Amino acid sequence: MKVVNKIQPDRNAWDIEGEWNGTGVIYFVDARDQSLFADYADFDCRTIKLVNYGRPATRLTFFKKHKYILLKNNDLSREEKEQRISNYINELTVKQAIKLDKIEKLSGAALSDEKGQIGMMEQEVKTWQEVLRNLDQYDFAVSNYRRDYHYVTLNYKYRTSEQEYANAQEHLLNPQRDGQGVITQQRYNLIFVDTREISREHPHQHKEIENFLNNFNLVTQTGKQQLYARPKPPEPIDEELAKKPDTPESKQEESKQDFPKTLFD
Repeated sequence: MKVVNKIQPDRNAWDIEGEWNGTGVIYFVDARDQSLFADYADFDCRTIKLVNYGRPATRLTFFKKHKYILLKNNDLSREEKEQRISNYINELTVKQAIKLDKIEKLSGAALSDEKGQIGMMEQEVKTWQEVLRNLDQYDFAVSNYRRDYHYVTLNYKYRTSEQEYANAQEHLLNPQRDGQGVITQQRYNLIFVDTREISREHPHQHKEIENFLNNFNLVTQTGKQQLYARPKPPEPIDEELAKKPDTPESKQEESKQDFPKTLFD
């Protein structure tokens, strides 16, 4: 990442749409440097993502996507419910102990505020302990719906063969943040770009179709479908018109024919 050449996206020249604010750091890398990352192609990492290794983009579209999970009561086993509740109780207990260790050094409003938080934690522990003892009386659900569930997503086009293109979609890594939204760990996204084809002037899907439509000089500009038109090429010269003009010699040859010229001869 340190030695590879990072390229700056050119919105005036590239076929690129959308914004990527709010996600992790993005490095645009020339596809010609892709081989430098071959050893890491299958490396599953939480902080660095090779977004489209092996499929350098010829078109880029960024958009935010609401991505979350939702597990309902029947999706969770009894053991999983018990485990999740126990983990949460233990987490609260540890946090409460940490605050109790610090409380002796506080005074005034800070001391009052800290005591209030410790009291709420203690009450929450008791509440969840009661739930754990009466598990069958509760319905459960698991979701990250109200967490940081917005991801910047990349939709990109890439070449699959000399004439064909395909589309793919990948979400980008977000930075890790604490409860106040402060970034505690940065994440990196490497997007490989086919710099020879990222220009806006490239075939959309199929070169044969592109070349075919390029032969039409009239194109409608409105509606979901465009109408293409072009003048028809000249008609082929009729074979009769291509014959030599009549001459005495040709008439003599014609008179020698021994078959009728029409059905009535």
